[in-house]
Amino acid sequence: MNSEPCVQSLVAFGFSALEAEVYVFLLQESPATGYRVAQGIGKPVANTYKAIASLQSKGAVLVEEGANRLCRAVPADELLQQLERQFQEHRQRAAQVLSALKASPDDDRVYHLRTWEQVAERSRQMLARCEQVTVLDVFPGPLAQLRAAVEETAARGVRTLVKAYEPAQIARAEVVVHPRGRTILKRWPGQWLNLVTDGRESLLAFLTHDGKGIHQALWSGSAYLSWVYHSAVGCETILTAVEQSLEQGATGAELRKLIRSYHDLLRPSAPGYQALLHRFGESAS
Repeated sequence: MNSEPCVQSLVAFGFSALEAEVYVFLLQESPATGYRVAQGIGKPVANTYKAIASLQSKGAVLVEEGANRLCRAVPADELLQQLERQFQEHRQRAAQVLSALKASPDDDRVYHLRTWEQVAERSRQMLARCEQVTVLDVFPGPLAQLRAAVEETAARGVRTLVKAYEPAQIARAEVVVHPRGRTILKRWPGQWLNLVTDGRESLLAFLTHDGKGIHQALWSGSAYLSWVYHSAVGCETILTAVEQSLEQGATGAELRKLIRSYHDLLRPSAPGYQALLHRFGESAS
């Protein structure tokens, strides 16, 4: 069996490449002396013994106390459970100390995001921070990846408006499907994800067709840019809803009622608008 994938999976957990090689060897050849391990993986004996000592301190290897100093790998399931508990402990500790730091001042800059993982996590965090309203203009691939986070946001009572390009069921969210969505999906050389939360943070991402790569992705916490973009995406979504209703034969009275139902998207009490007033030294009315 090719051990390289096993080695790389452990390196991702913070093991050195040599530590990972030693552990993978011992999983298959335990018990073994340090000398036998060094011979088996083709590494210097001194370096191998250092790696074994490090693995022992990490709880990944057991070493016999007798003269032979035989080494045995801790079973993979047991090791992974240890690593998971350690990660959770470190995460909780980091959350405690980091939350005590003073928040940075207002930042009007626009930042590039470079990977889909970064875009997805920033989107989830934006949704988790959202207090009142979020507007999402999104293609099917990214929507599927973020569906759980969107539904959790809506479940908290946040007004959640989603402009989609094919029919989608999202619990407690208002989904508006573009009447020409399938044509748009075919025409664009990739997938997009445009998200604004509370009119306070905005994220625009243009992804590759498979959704794994990034053509361009931007995030900003600018009060001005985010509120303007919130207004733009919100109004465009309202227009799509009106167009959809017209195609379904809505009356003038029904259209007026529909438009009124979206008026609160731009209410002055929205956190983004309040941040805009505060940012530029005006008092809220």
